[in-house]
Amino acid sequence: MAAEDREFGGAHTGGLFYATRFVAQTAQNVFLAALFLTAGTSARAAFDLSSVFAATLIPAVVFGPFGGALADRLGPRAALVAGAAGRLAVVAAAAVAMSSAREAWVFAFAYSTVSQLYTPAELSLVRVLRATAPGRAHAALIALQYGGQGLGMFVLAPLLLLAGGLGAVLVTAAAGLAAHVVLAVLLGYRLRGTAAATSSLPRPVFGFGDVAAFFAAEGRAAYAVLALAARSLAARAMVIALPVYLARELGFGPGALALLFLPGAAGVASGLAWCGRGLRAEALVPAMRLSLVTLSGAALAAASLDLGVTLAARRTPLGLFAVVDSGAAAALGVAMLVALAVGFALTVSLAAARGVLSATAPLDQQGRVFAIQEAVSEAVIVLPLLLAGAGAHALGARPVLAAVGITVLAACLVGEFAAARRRPAAAAAQA
Repeated sequence: MAAEDREFGGAHTGGLFYATRFVAQTAQNVFLAALFLTAGTSARAAFDLSSVFAATLIPAVVFGPFGGALADRLGPRAALVAGAAGRLAVVAAAAVAMSSAREAWVFAFAYSTVSQLYTPAELSLVRVLRATAPGRAHAALIALQYGGQGLGMFVLAPLLLLAGGLGAVLVTAAAGLAAHVVLAVLLGYRLRGTAAATSSLPRPVFGFGDVAAFFAAEGRAAYAVLALAARSLAARAMVIALPVYLARELGFGPGALALLFLPGAAGVASGLAWCGRGLRAEALVPAMRLSLVTLSGAALAAASLDLGVTLAARRTPLGLFAVVDSGAAAALGVAMLVALAVGFALTVSLAAARGVLSATAPLDQQGRVFAIQEAVSEAVIVLPLLLAGAGAHALGARPVLAAVGITVLAACLVGEFAAARRRPAAAAAQA
């Protein structure tokens, strides 16, 4: 194994890395909750909320690759600290200066912009800390992300709002990010003298020629980018189309829709548990394949809930869900299995695809590789999402769900073809 691929640190450094992740996610989501509360309670809530959402997405497309290039130039260790300090500066400024909903999008844009340096640096550290099991490390990061989101947005933010108003929410977010900066500095100190402290010197400074050559030669990385783009499209399109389909076309009430959250969460948990136990480097591509096929099948099954799938369900143990052979009850039983499969597939695809990028990209390109992947995922789904919304309104949700299933399956097939191309050095190393 090359020197840059050796794992570093052990349990203490890995624990510090994961603690940094959890504190960052918690504080970030307290801050995002403050922005959404400010925008959502204004006199023009719809416009202000859409502005905040757009302000969080645009920097990933416009500035993401440049942030990744800067992360590579500084090295993950220095870029992580610089990005953490930039986030703190933005949130501290919001705590002092944000006085109306019209300013929320400005701070959302600024926070997302500095995050384009922090995020690729954070993901690049997986290669240094957990080189032999990158998929498992990314699964842990995803679990900490979900935990921080739940704690920050749905527990701390409401409690702080009740106790001290919006000001208390913003001050707490700033305090959390200050603690995060301290943890990032400590982590950087632990990583001194390692590959994470090494900066690259691309020519030109923001050059991407070597990254383009990497994607052209390493089909598994191209497969990962395709998988993440398909995953992002499927997740967002299903959020648009599935509730409309279940409520308007199948007549499911709010209680039945809420009930689908439980198997969805169980799917996420099972995906995280599966990735945490066995997702080593050699299993990453098969895991991507499994997750994309599962996601495609779930979308196609969702489009057929009131057709053949439900009819088949009545001839299987799923008929136990039915009361006096109720078609709606059988459809709900199938919908619960679809939710379970979607939760599992979305989780595994994210961990496996990011693991592939960590395992295959050279360390001095990782920031740019992750940044380009994120920019591609955000850019390519804009038009399909607009079409999904218009299609669900004009044609009904079923064609949209079917199109999602076909698109994900097509991405899987193209990715399988691309994965056959591997860098000669990587193939020789495994021979």
